[in-house]
Amino acid sequence: MTQIERYAQMMKVNVENVRAKITLSVGVEGSVLAQTVQARAEKIEVHYDVESQDEPAKIAGLMRNARNGCYVRQTINNPGLFHDTMTLNGQPFNLDDYPPPSRR
Repeated sequence: MTQIERYAQMMKVNVENVRAKITLSVGVEGSVLAQTVQARAEKIEVHYDVESQDEPAKIAGLMRNARNGCYVRQTINNPGLFHDTMTLNGQPFNLDDYPPPSRR
């Protein structure tokens, strides 16, 4: 909702009140012992309740900018952005050098 406030100020859109309800559906599968755990977000639902006297077209533009300007939303929409590095006891460490245990 920070982006809604931010873009409302820039666009000179009057928003009296805004509330959001967010529902996150998640799942996980795999085995901890086999090191195959895979968590996932299956669905993120967001409902906005906006109160404003401004014309609907201005509110539509505001919400479009707020969604497109949200770093979290854009990160979720563009997977593959994580690039991990690690050190172990001060030395470079590569997880791939130590594969998970073999399945029997």
